[in-house]
Amino acid sequence: MTTASAVDLPRLPANPSLISLSYHHEHPARAYEFDNTLEAWTVAARIDAAILAEDMAAHHDVDQVTLDPIEDVAVGRMSFVRVRMFGPDDPFQAMDAYTGDLSRIGETVLDIGRSKFAHAFAKTLAHPVGDLLIMDRVILEPAWRGFGLGPVLASVAIRRLSQDCVAVACEPGPADGREMTEEQHHQAAAKLARLWSTIGFEPFQDGVHILDCHLQRPQDLLTERQKEFIALCRSWREHRNS
Repeated sequence: MTTASAVDLPRLPANPSLISLSYHHEHPARAYEFDNTLEAWTVAARIDAAILAEDMAAHHDVDQVTLDPIEDVAVGRMSFVRVRMFGPDDPFQAMDAYTGDLSRIGETVLDIGRSKFAHAFAKTLAHPVGDLLIMDRVILEPAWRGFGLGPVLASVAIRRLSQDCVAVACEPGPADGREMTEEQHHQAAAKLARLWSTIGFEPFQDGVHILDCHLQRPQDLLTERQKEFIALCRSWREHRNS
């Protein structure tokens, strides 16, 4: 995780300890197509305007005129897809119909046509019985980049969403729509792979990386990232009060 220096701290738009995550999943009461097999979640990381105003009032001499215009601060957004392996549909068909990104991951970790994990994938797992969670997108707003927040926010979300999952899979690559050359894309993918390794993802096959939910290491790495996050929050507060 990136450690912010005293020079970097002023770039932070707000107190990082105020960040909260909100989870959203919507589905029709009557399932259509693959609704019972794919469960799409969006996770928003933000600072609530009321919480930000309360924090400012508690630590700074500000009047109501200053506090009234305060709005929510967007930090980032993430998307995850849970693939239910024991549902009514073929999991690969569901992933293939969703996006090309999920289809590529499905081709790597599933035994296509047999509704189960590929043999090579199952062999790498401590306990290969359960659902699969896909980490589809993790995007931070530009102002919040460079402080190591991506891994800690992603790992916290994974902890909430991965119950009864055997593993989390991702395909590291830029997800914010920037135009890149092939070489730049490879460099960005390699950099993201190193970043996700700090929360337990390991390379599997064909650019797909996996995090085994039944290993202790991801839990230990999450604890390390959270300690670093707490240190970042403390440093920000000390800098603002100096």
